[in-house]
Amino acid sequence: MTPANKEKIAVLGGGAWGSTLAAHLAEYDHDVFLWEFSPEVAEQLKTARTLKTIPKLRLPRDVQVTHRIDEAVKGRNIVVCAVPSHTVRPTFTALSENKLLPKNALVIIATKGLERNTDERMSEIIRVLLPGLNDLVTFTGPSHAEEIVLGQPVVMVAASESPEVAHRVRSLFMSDKFRIYTSRDTIGVELGGALKNIYALACGIVDGLGLGDNVKAALMTRGLVEMTRLGTALGAKAVTFFGLSGLGDLIVTCNSRHSRNRLLGEKIGSGKSFEEAMSEMTMVAEGVNTTRSAHHLAQRHGVEAPIINEMHQVLFENKSPRDSIKDLMSRQVRSEMEGIVL
Repeated sequence: MTPANKEKIAVLGGGAWGSTLAAHLAEYDHDVFLWEFSPEVAEQLKTARTLKTIPKLRLPRDVQVTHRIDEAVKGRNIVVCAVPSHTVRPTFTALSENKLLPKNALVIIATKGLERNTDERMSEIIRVLLPGLNDLVTFTGPSHAEEIVLGQPVVMVAASESPEVAHRVRSLFMSDKFRIYTSRDTIGVELGGALKNIYALACGIVDGLGLGDNVKAALMTRGLVEMTRLGTALGAKAVTFFGLSGLGDLIVTCNSRHSRNRLLGEKIGSGKSFEEAMSEMTMVAEGVNTTRSAHHLAQRHGVEAPIINEMHQVLFENKSPRDSIKDLMSRQVRSEMEGIVL
């Protein structure tokens, strides 16, 4: 399957995810420029056409690579944001202050997370920094780069308040390897992609403690209820959390050997301190900052979120993971779907 129109696209973020998306878009005949903040990593992508963090990646030769953001976006009206969540604000501040993007630019957010200091979603940050921007789409779902680079199929969702813009992104990525659904619930889609990382950390802790599949299944199920409860309080639709960006991403992130959040949790569950576990990570685990932000949001909106609360205590208040499991198990019993309206 080839695209109807060859587009000029800038992909921001030369990590595993951004590089994988750049490779996919180039494979389907789009003109792709990949920006990487680190000159050293940019040079590695230029010369070796792969990364140490994802050695199966083969970046096509016609993908241009640079560490200069002005060079990457010049003359391009489609920008894919695949930088870590904590770098979205400085990245788009640079684009805004230097007036590097046209107002008719299409920005596709492929970054999952909540900003640490503001608790904002990625689209909220970008909307403020680029107030004249017309087209903004969140692109998310169960999508480990390690499998995509092997040519394995993936199914994702493109969310925008404008169905036409979401359909444009679907056409951009759709192929025999990528199946894309659309949604109008941008809040729910963004929150699902961010919040599921908290429960992946929790499931990793369960793996590290050796507590088995029953507890993991319970954590995932109750995590889905908790995500839905918090999400609807923030303006999302409950049904969205039972789709690809919620349940789908939750399943893969809590169980996959590729999940960096599950891996971090496993290190903590096996007895390492949070600081020790973090020092061993080679890639960003978005669930750490998301736990902090989700804890703030739940308190601010009066949402009951026991798993988020326990994860916050484990990560930032030195609570024992075993004590957290014990406290979750001894909570007052109630109706299973209390507080959820579908």
